[in-house]
Amino acid sequence: MFIALFFASAVWGLNYFYNSEYFKVKDIDIQDNTHYKDEEILGLIPEVIGTNIFEINKKIVEETIAGELTWVKETEMSKIFPDKIIVKLVERKPELRIVYKGEYFLMDDEGVILERIDVKNQSDYKDLILVKNAVSYDVNIGEKIAKKNVLSCVDIYKAFGSEMKSMINEARLEDNISGDIVFETKDGKEIIFGNSNDIVKKVEALKQLLVLEEFINCTIIDLRSPENPVIK
Repeated sequence: MFIALFFASAVWGLNYFYNSEYFKVKDIDIQDNTHYKDEEILGLIPEVIGTNIFEINKKIVEETIAGELTWVKETEMSKIFPDKIIVKLVERKPELRIVYKGEYFLMDDEGVILERIDVKNQSDYKDLILVKNAVSYDVNIGEKIAKKNVLSCVDIYKAFGSEMKSMINEARLEDNISGDIVFETKDGKEIIFGNSNDIVKKVEALKQLLVLEEFINCTIIDLRSPENPVIK
C-alpha cells in the first residue's frame, strides 16, 4: 500500500506540475522580421499564449506563419523551457521586377510575386533586372510564376560583370517556342541570349564582343550559339 500510495502521489504531483502555470507559454519572441509587425504574426497563432509548452505543435505553427505571409519563406519555431517560444523567420528577397499592363511587381528567386510597386518608385529597385513578357495575365500577390526562363534572367544578369550590367536596360522573353531571353541595352542594342544553357560561355563570348569595333555600330548580338556568335 505504501508503494502504491507513493506512485499515486508521484503521478498526481507530476500531473499537477505539468498542468500548472509554470509550463504555460507566457512569451513569444519574433526574430528577423522586417516586413511585418510582431502583432501581425502573433495574430496568426493566438492559441499559443497560455498553452502548455509541451502541447504546442511546432509544425503547425511554422506552416501557419509561412503559409499566410507572402514575404516569409521559412519559419523555425523553438521551445525555450519552461514558458517561452522563439519564432525565427527567413524572409524572401526580391530578385527581379516584372511588368504587365503598366503594373510592376517584385519577384523572388522562386518565382513568388511579393509586392506591387508604384511606377514612380522604379528607381528604388534599379539594381533588379526588369523582365518584360514574363506573364500575359493579371497576377496576384503570393502567386508563384513557374517559368524557368523568367528566373534564368536573374542568373544571367548576376553573371554579367559590373560593366555589362551598367549597359543593360531591361530584359524580355520572346513569344516563341523556346521563349528566348533578350536583353536590351541602354543604347538600343538587343542581345539575344536564348535559353539559360551555357551561361558562362555566352557571357564570355559577350565580353569578347564588347572590345570589337563591329560592336559599336551593331544593333543585334545573337549568343544562342556561343561558339559562333552573330553580330548584325
